[in-house]
Amino acid sequence: MKLLGVIRDNNYLEYLNTSLDGLILPLENFSVDYFNYYSISDIREYKKSNKLCFVVINKMIFNNELDDLLNILKELENIKVDGVFFYDLAVLSLVKENNLTINLIYNGTHMVTNSDTINLYYDLGVKGAYLSNEITKDEVLNIRHNTKSDLFILLLGNPVVAMSRRSLLTSYFANKNKAKEDLITIKEPKSGQEFLVKEDSNGTTFFYNKRLNLSNVYKELKDSGVNYGIIEQGGFSSNQYKELIKAFVNFNKTKIDELAGHNRGFLYRETIYKVK
Repeated sequence: MKLLGVIRDNNYLEYLNTSLDGLILPLENFSVDYFNYYSISDIREYKKSNKLCFVVINKMIFNNELDDLLNILKELENIKVDGVFFYDLAVLSLVKENNLTINLIYNGTHMVTNSDTINLYYDLGVKGAYLSNEITKDEVLNIRHNTKSDLFILLLGNPVVAMSRRSLLTSYFANKNKAKEDLITIKEPKSGQEFLVKEDSNGTTFFYNKRLNLSNVYKELKDSGVNYGIIEQGGFSSNQYKELIKAFVNFNKTKIDELAGHNRGFLYRETIYKVK
C-alpha cells in the first residue's frame, strides 16, 4: 500500500523529505472540503519531485466553468499528474470527449460503497475509486475481491459529513449579531457528537471532530491489496505529522493510537445511511 498525505501546512514542499509516497493536492477554485488549496503552478512545482502527485477536482461544475475546466485538465495532462480525483461527471465527459490521457479516480464521497458502482466506472475508463468512510472492513475487503480498480482509503483524518453551497456560518453569525468565524465546533444535542464546521468561498463543510484512525486494520487492508492509504495532517503540528508518517511506514500501531486515538468509524458497524 502506498501512503499519500493531505497537508494543512502552507509549506507542502516540506514533506518531500518524508517517507510519504506522494501528496493529494486540492485544486484551487475547483475543489471543496479541504483546508489548503493549490494552484497549477504549485502542482507543477511539486511534480518536479519523484513523489506521486494526485489532484482533487471535486466541486459541482457550473456551465460557465466548463471552458476553464477543460484548460485545467489539459494542463494537468501536460504536467503528467498521477491521478485526478473527481466528483462531477463533467470531468469524466471532458476527458473522454477530448481524448485526454488522465488517470481518473472516482471520488463520490458517501456513494463509493460497492463493487458494482466501481466496476461501472471502471468500464467507462475510470481506473481508481476513493472508498466511502462509512463502510465496514468486511465490505472493503469484499470490494477489493470484486474489482480491478485501484482503491484509495482514508487511513487517518477527519471524515466529511456534509457540504452545503450556502454560507451557513455567515448566516448564523449575522443572525446572532456576532463577528463571523470561518471555523467553529458544534455539538449535535441528541447524540452529543461534535462537528467541525468550516466556511469558505465554495460553501460550508461539516467534518467529524473525532479523528478516524484505521491503524488496527492497516496491515490487513495492505495485505488484501488496497492500493493507497491516505493520511491527513489535520490539526497535527508538522513534527507530530512526521511522527505519524514514520509510525505508519515502520508500522508502530501503539504510537499511531497514542497520537490519533482509537476511533474506528464504521469498520464494525453498518451505517443506516449507506447507498446499497
